[in-house]
Amino acid sequence: MQKDKKTQENMGSAKKPGFAGTDAQKVKQQIQKDVSEGQGDMTSREAGAMRD
Repeated sequence: MQKDKKTQENMGSAKKPGFAGTDAQKVKQQIQKDVSEGQGDMTSREAGAMRD
């Protein structure tokens, strides 16, 4: 039972803002750079995220 409680506490931290520590704009730029260089195809999810 103790293990389950600890797991739930750890999962709760993922919902906090800034948990991943990534900048969305930098990620978009990196994806665009990689795609323009031919390093992998852009998925429909990535393409949809690019629309502003």
